Formats: sequence, C-alpha cells, structure tokens
Amino acid sequence: MRFVEKMGEDLDVPVCVKRVPRKKGCPHCGPAFEERARNLRYAFLRELRSRYGAGKILLAHTADDQVETVLMRILEGAGISGLKGIPRKTDDGIERPLLDTWREEIIEYLRKHKIPYRVDRSNFDNRFERNWVRNVLIPLLEKRYGKSVKKRIFELGERFREIDEFIEAAARRWMRRNARIEGMAGEARGYAQTAVRAKLPRKPFAKLPGAVRKKVLQRICFERLGIAPNGRLLESMDRLVVSGGPSSRLNLGKGATLRSRYDQAIFEMTDDIPQKMRSSKRQVIVRMDGPGAAFSWEEKGKISQGALKRLGKGERGAVFDADALSMPLAIRPLRKGDRIRPFGLDGEKKVKEILIDKKVPRDERWGRPVVCDAEGRILWIPGVVRSAHGPVSSGTRKSIVLGMRRGSR
Repeated sequence: MRFVEKMGEDLDVPVCVKRVPRKKGCPHCGPAFEERARNLRYAFLRELRSRYGAGKILLAHTADDQVETVLMRILEGAGISGLKGIPRKTDDGIERPLLDTWREEIIEYLRKHKIPYRVDRSNFDNRFERNWVRNVLIPLLEKRYGKSVKKRIFELGERFREIDEFIEAAARRWMRRNARIEGMAGEARGYAQTAVRAKLPRKPFAKLPGAVRKKVLQRICFERLGIAPNGRLLESMDRLVVSGGPSSRLNLGKGATLRSRYDQAIFEMTDDIPQKMRSSKRQVIVRMDGPGAAFSWEEKGKISQGALKRLGKGERGAVFDADALSMPLAIRPLRKGDRIRPFGLDGEKKVKEILIDKKVPRDERWGRPVVCDAEGRILWIPGVVRSAHGPVSSGTRKSIVLGMRRGSR
C-alpha cells in the first residue's frame, strides 16, 4: 500500500485507500476469508467508480490467474459455466485487459524497463487454496507434463467458454419459444405476496440435452429469482421438472420455490416486504399490469448529490422532483416505438437506440417495465436510463425516490 501511494505521489495520480478493521480471531484463517476480502475489494472499487463517475473498473488478472481458476473449478466439480474460468467482461462494467498475458511476461517487461514492483508476501501462504494451486500443484504438473501444461489448461478454459456460449444461445432460443415469464400474482398492499416468475412445459423441457436444461434453469434463477444455484441444486431442480410428481415442491432459498403441476413447472417467489416498509407512511409498493415488477416509492425532502449518485447507481433507482411531475405515475411494459428524453439531452431519442448503445440483448429489450407520468411520458427505464423530466435541483422541496425490487427485470 505504501509503495503504491508513493508511486501515485511521484506520478501525480490520486490513490484511494480503505482500511477494514480485523475481526476477532485469526484474520487469515477460515475458508471464507478470501471470499470476504474479495467482496470488500470489489465493493470499494464500485464505491470509487460511483464517487468519481468512472465508466469501468479494470482488474489485472493474468493468464496465470485464469489457469489457477480453471484448476480450482475442476477440483470443485464445477460445470461447464464454471470451467470457462474468469470472464473478460461482466455486465456491471468490470473488465480484465491482461487476461491473455502471462505473469512472467509482465515481470520480464518490468525488469527490462527497470520499473520497480512489489510481491505481496501473503501470496506464499499455502493455507489459501489459490496459493496452494499456484505454489504446489502447478509446479508438480509442470514437472510431470512440461512447462506447456499451463497453456493447455488455459486453452481448455477457452474451449469451455465457447461451449458455454453455444449452450447459452440454445437455452435462450428455447426459452423464447416455450417459457412463460409472468408477473405478480395478486395485488401489492404492503404485505407478503407470491409472484409467479416463470412456467416451463415439462415434456418439451425433458427432451432437451441435459446441459441445455441446466442452463435454462440457471438463467431463470439468475434473471427471475435473483439466486445463484450450485450444481447440486440444479440437479435437484432438473429431476423435479423432468420426473417429479404432480405435487412435488422444492425450496430454492431466498423465498423462491419450484413446483411441479402435471404438465408445467412453476417458479414462484414470496416477496416479503421489509418491516420498515410496512410501517412507514412515506413508503409504498406499486405494481404493474402485465410483466411482473415490484417497485418501491418513497417521498423525501431535499437530497444531497452524494445520495443521488448512490440511489441512481446502475439505474436501479431514480430520484425526481415531486412538484415537477404529472401525477399519478403508472408502470407498463416497454414497447417497440417508445421514445424517451434521456437525462442530459434536450430532445427525445428512440428507446431502441438507447438499448443498443447499452448493449441490451435483442431478446431482452421489449416487455421490461417502465415508469410513466400521467401524460404517458417515460420517466425511467430501470437498469437502463432515467429521463430528463423532474430533475432534482437546489430548489427541490420534495423528492420521489423510485427503486426496483428483487425479481423484476
């Protein structure tokens, strides 16, 4: 840390540091330590991106890191999605431009140009799984199979990436033709309710190859239920849909369930509204007729610029000047031909162009929920863009904070 701070000072580049207090007990013990530390690092990077309005987060994972990850996933018994290793890009703006570069190439470059560097001594602590793979397992494999073994493992991950992309495309095609994505079951009146997220026809599903079936189930869990199923849960889900009885039921966790009903498999989720929402007079839940989505609405006074950035992070929330809106607000599905006046622009723009710019896949563009005012103007497309209507300013006395609840698109 001190080395990086000194380098930033010499180059006149700002360096941001965050310290996290140690918990009781040994800070380097326990299988979850690495994951906790990684989560803290990523949260800090996202916080900085929001604070400075950055577009991307660049991480320095190398080809060696990819080899280590593929080996770890093999030993853990991961499926095809896991064996493809570390992604080059993610939907939340994280990119890894050095993923095709080997660590020794970087070290050689630094030495050649006499650029100082440091190696964290914790990298040699073999109590951590990745360090054991790096310092013990890989040298053994190189001794037995030669130095090129790392390149072969790296290429294996690339082949699994191609296979996974093919299966992903096949699963999405099948879902577009066969799956029914549904909305809220019942009115939202401030208490727990059940939302039907998806229905699958069981017989056509059973005819799919096993890898495609698992990918369909995985996509529904990720996109409709907000859960990340492990291999064992995917196997249980697959058995229930393919051969479960007409009253079979499986708890998926986080309030989600999978039910078998003769010719259909039904994915449901109980949306438990938090206690503070139930009791607060300034917070309500609104619903939409059509594709399901639950939104939170909260009235506030003045809001700071910092709070505005946090609330609008990733377009998962939006803040408006209540007095500048035409009430009441409504929620409807996004339709082809829709237009919006994006924040920062004077004129309207086709929503289709914005979705293309945001790299939203074609099959995910239409039908997603949007918030409109009483005159039918689109105020907010969650996860995509906020309109220029009702901007919050220094003269704003009352604000409306909209948020999209779990399970909506």
